[in-house]
Amino acid sequence: MIDHLNDRVQHYATNEIFMLFGTDFMYENAHWNYNNMDNMIEYMNENFGDKYFFKYSTPSDYIDAIAAKNLTWKVKRDDGFPYSSAGDDYWTGYFTSRPNAKSYIRRASANLYASS
Repeated sequence: MIDHLNDRVQHYATNEIFMLFGTDFMYENAHWNYNNMDNMIEYMNENFGDKYFFKYSTPSDYIDAIAAKNLTWKVKRDDGFPYSSAGDDYWTGYFTSRPNAKSYIRRASANLYASS
Protein backbone atom coordinates (compact mmCIF):
# COMPACT_ATOMS: atom_id res chain seq x y z
CA MET A 1 0.00 0.00 0.00
CA ILE A 2 2.68 2.50 0.93
CA ASP A 3 4.62 1.93 -2.32
CA HIS A 4 1.43 2.53 -4.30
CA LEU A 5 0.77 5.70 -2.30
CA ASN A 6 4.32 7.00 -2.68
CA ASP A 7 4.01 6.52 -6.44
CA ARG A 8 0.54 8.07 -6.60
CA VAL A 9 1.46 11.30 -4.79
CA GLN A 10 3.96 12.07 -7.55
CA HIS A 11 1.02 12.75 -9.89
CA TYR A 12 -0.74 15.34 -7.71
CA ALA A 13 -0.08 19.07 -7.77
CA THR A 14 -0.99 19.49 -4.08
CA ASN A 15 -0.64 17.50 -0.89
CA GLU A 16 -4.37 16.70 -1.02
CA ILE A 17 -4.94 13.23 -2.44
CA PHE A 18 -8.34 11.72 -3.19
CA MET A 19 -8.37 7.92 -3.10
CA LEU A 20 -11.37 5.78 -3.90
CA PHE A 21 -11.93 2.47 -2.17
CA GLY A 22 -13.54 -0.56 -3.71
CA THR A 23 -14.79 -1.58 -7.10
CA ASP A 24 -18.15 -2.25 -8.71
CA PHE A 25 -19.33 -4.90 -6.24
CA MET A 26 -17.04 -4.18 -3.30
CA TYR A 27 -19.72 -2.74 -1.02
CA GLU A 28 -22.13 -5.66 -0.97
CA ASN A 29 -21.01 -6.20 2.64
CA ALA A 30 -20.66 -2.62 3.87
CA HIS A 31 -20.03 -3.53 7.52
CA TRP A 32 -17.06 -5.71 6.59
CA ASN A 33 -15.71 -3.19 4.09
CA TYR A 34 -15.93 -0.15 6.39
CA ASN A 35 -14.43 -2.13 9.26
CA ASN A 36 -11.45 -2.92 7.02
CA MET A 37 -11.15 0.72 5.95
CA ASP A 38 -11.29 1.84 9.60
CA ASN A 39 -8.47 -0.57 10.41
CA MET A 40 -6.44 0.58 7.41
CA ILE A 41 -6.90 4.28 8.26
CA GLU A 42 -5.88 3.68 11.87
CA TYR A 43 -2.84 1.62 10.85
CA MET A 44 -1.65 4.10 8.23
CA ASN A 45 -2.04 7.10 10.54
CA GLU A 46 -0.19 5.31 13.36
CA ASN A 47 2.65 4.05 11.16
CA PHE A 48 2.94 6.71 8.47
CA GLY A 49 1.36 9.72 10.19
CA ASP A 50 4.59 11.69 9.88
CA LYS A 51 4.09 11.74 6.11
CA TYR A 52 0.38 11.07 5.45
CA PHE A 53 -2.94 11.65 7.21
CA PHE A 54 -5.84 9.41 6.24
CA LYS A 55 -9.48 10.26 6.86
CA TYR A 56 -12.91 9.68 5.41
CA SER A 57 -13.91 12.52 3.17
CA THR A 58 -16.25 13.53 0.37
CA PRO A 59 -15.66 14.85 -3.14
CA SER A 60 -16.89 18.25 -1.93
CA ASP A 61 -14.32 18.33 0.90
CA TYR A 62 -11.58 17.48 -1.58
CA ILE A 63 -12.66 20.15 -4.09
CA ASP A 64 -12.90 22.75 -1.31
CA ALA A 65 -9.38 21.91 -0.08
CA ILE A 66 -7.99 22.20 -3.61
CA ALA A 67 -9.88 25.44 -4.31
CA ALA A 68 -8.50 26.97 -1.10
CA LYS A 69 -5.00 26.70 -2.56
CA ASN A 70 -5.88 29.18 -5.39
CA LEU A 71 -3.92 27.28 -8.03
CA THR A 72 -4.15 27.81 -11.76
CA TRP A 73 -4.85 24.61 -13.67
CA LYS A 74 -4.31 23.77 -17.32
CA VAL A 75 -7.52 23.25 -19.26
CA LYS A 76 -7.80 19.74 -20.64
CA ARG A 77 -9.59 19.69 -23.99
CA ASP A 78 -9.48 16.02 -24.93
CA ASP A 79 -11.23 13.06 -23.40
CA GLY A 80 -9.79 10.77 -20.76
CA PHE A 81 -9.48 7.65 -22.90
CA PRO A 82 -7.51 5.52 -22.80
CA TYR A 83 -6.91 5.47 -19.10
CA SER A 84 -5.46 2.99 -16.67
CA SER A 85 -7.29 1.89 -13.55
CA ALA A 86 -4.39 -0.18 -12.16
CA GLY A 87 -0.98 -1.13 -13.40
CA ASP A 88 -1.39 -2.39 -16.94
CA ASP A 89 -5.21 -2.38 -16.95
CA TYR A 90 -6.12 0.00 -19.79
CA TRP A 91 -9.69 0.86 -20.74
CA THR A 92 -9.10 1.54 -24.42
CA GLY A 93 -11.95 -0.59 -25.72
CA TYR A 94 -14.55 0.08 -23.05
CA PHE A 95 -16.88 2.03 -25.31
CA THR A 96 -16.35 0.05 -28.49
CA SER A 97 -19.43 -2.00 -27.65
CA ARG A 98 -21.31 1.12 -26.52
CA PRO A 99 -21.17 3.52 -29.48
CA ASN A 100 -24.25 5.46 -28.36
CA ALA A 101 -22.77 6.10 -24.93
CA LYS A 102 -19.52 7.27 -26.49
CA SER A 103 -21.42 9.62 -28.79
CA TYR A 104 -23.36 11.12 -25.86
CA ILE A 105 -20.12 11.63 -23.93
CA ARG A 106 -18.41 13.33 -26.87
CA ARG A 107 -21.37 15.68 -27.42
CA ALA A 108 -21.64 16.49 -23.71
CA SER A 109 -17.88 17.14 -23.57
CA ALA A 110 -18.10 19.46 -26.58
CA ASN A 111 -20.92 21.41 -24.88
CA LEU A 112 -18.94 21.60 -21.65
CA TYR A 113 -15.80 22.88 -23.42
CA ALA A 114 -17.81 25.37 -25.46
CA SER A 115 -19.39 26.83 -22.34
CA SER A 116 -16.13 27.27 -20.42
